[in-house]
Amino acid sequence: MSHIDSFKHELVGYISWVPVYHPLEDIDGDFVCTTKQIVIGGGSGEHPAMVLESPLKAVALFLLKLAEKEKRFMFWKDLVAPYLPETFEEVVTFYEWTDVTYADFFKLLSSDGVFNAMGEENQLEHLILGLGEFIFYAMPELAVAVLDKVKQPYKDIFHIYYNSILIVPPNMPVYPNGGNMFFKKK
Repeated sequence: MSHIDSFKHELVGYISWVPVYHPLEDIDGDFVCTTKQIVIGGGSGEHPAMVLESPLKAVALFLLKLAEKEKRFMFWKDLVAPYLPETFEEVVTFYEWTDVTYADFFKLLSSDGVFNAMGEENQLEHLILGLGEFIFYAMPELAVAVLDKVKQPYKDIFHIYYNSILIVPPNMPVYPNGGNMFFKKK
C-alpha cells in the first residue's frame, strides 16, 4: 500500500503515469503535506512522493513567466513579486528520491508521452511552472493571495504553455479514498 492510501485524499490527475493527489487531511510520515498542497506520487509502494510545498509561489512564478512571454501582462510583475521564491528548489520537496528516480522522472517528462514535453534544460523550472499553470487554471483556491490581486486573471490568455497534468474524466472510477477531485458523487 502506498503511504498516501493511509490518508484521505483525492485524485487530481496524472503526469504521464504518475498520479497527482490533493490531500483531504494533513499527512505525516514518508512525506509531509497539508490540504493546501498537492502531492505527485504517493510514497512507499508507489512512485516516491514530491510535494508542491507552495502552490502560491508556483502560481506567482507562472504569472511572472507569462508576463515575460506575453508583454501585455507586464503589470502582473509587481503584483506577484511578494510571492516569488528565491529559488525553484524551495517550491517542491522530493521525498526518498534518488539520483536515478530524479533522472527517470525528468526523462519521462521529456518524452513524447507527455502533452507538452519539456526539454533537457531547466527541467525543475519547467515542472514548477507547469504546476503553477495547473493551479492557476484548475485549483485557484490554493493561490488565493496572489489571484485576488489579479483582476480578471483569465481574460485575454490565449495560449497554454505547459499543460502537463491529465485530468481524469468525471465518471471514470478512481481508487483514492476521496475520489476524483473534479467530480463529487452526490
